[in-house]
Amino acid sequence: MRRFNVMLNGSRLMMFPFYVCILVCVALLMVKFAMQLYVLCRDIIKIDYLDLITGVLTLVDFVLVAQMLILVAICGYVQFIKTPEQRAALGDNWLSKINFASLKLIVINSLVTIAGIEVLKAFLEDGTGNEIEMKWSVIVFLAFSTAALIYAITERLADHK
Repeated sequence: MRRFNVMLNGSRLMMFPFYVCILVCVALLMVKFAMQLYVLCRDIIKIDYLDLITGVLTLVDFVLVAQMLILVAICGYVQFIKTPEQRAALGDNWLSKINFASLKLIVINSLVTIAGIEVLKAFLEDGTGNEIEMKWSVIVFLAFSTAALIYAITERLADHK
């Protein structure tokens, strides 16, 4: 039984490379963010107002996705990599309070916000986009919004028991 416990506790470390990959993805998003910001700053004189808003919304998308990835990495690290003793040593720190229920809420809210920004960008492109793509972006936004609403209702009902 002791071998099994050692193997089980050691297997949690197999998740560590995935969290490193998530942080590499955040670094890649930072590079694309910097490139997009450079393009906006370079062309600020000649850029159209709606193109500027669309570019800023794209930057907000980068930030939201990066924040979501960072929170997934932190939550997974605390839940899987740290031992229960290490988690208890965190005390009243915010890391000790984060769990998968709060992570789901953060991810769902981020996805709703990102889908909403994509819908707004599609409408701001002044009809130059494909009508089918615009319909699908609205459908995805409504699907994420409905999922967020259902999740919020079920969490609210679960808290009142």
